[in-house]
Amino acid sequence: MKKILTSLILSFPLAIFSSTLVILECELLEGGTIEDVKRINSAWVKSVNELNDKKVESQVLEAVLADNTEGFMYIDTYEDSVHWGQIRYEIKNGSIQNIDEQFDSVSKCTSGRMYDAEQS
Repeated sequence: MKKILTSLILSFPLAIFSSTLVILECELLEGGTIEDVKRINSAWVKSVNELNDKKVESQVLEAVLADNTEGFMYIDTYEDSVHWGQIRYEIKNGSIQNIDEQFDSVSKCTSGRMYDAEQS
């Protein structure tokens, strides 16, 4: 799931002047819970941060008011698109395959977007 394209929220505080945001829109699979998603996402963040000196931050967003309150989103923040590429390369080479399989067992991402964000 996270190996599909990883996605922006303007109120999301950025610790640096520019960064790359990846937003994934996802749905829970039958039997999956948002608690599962949060637990697996925490393990994912810990694992990818062990792959590189630069740190990834991630948030799980639950819908409060939306057309689809069953869905949720991930917002991952990378230092830049090169950092995203480095992490993506490691993931594609199976560095955290077990965690990706856990994501796939509880949720499915249906779309993703990547943005370069710059504080103004």
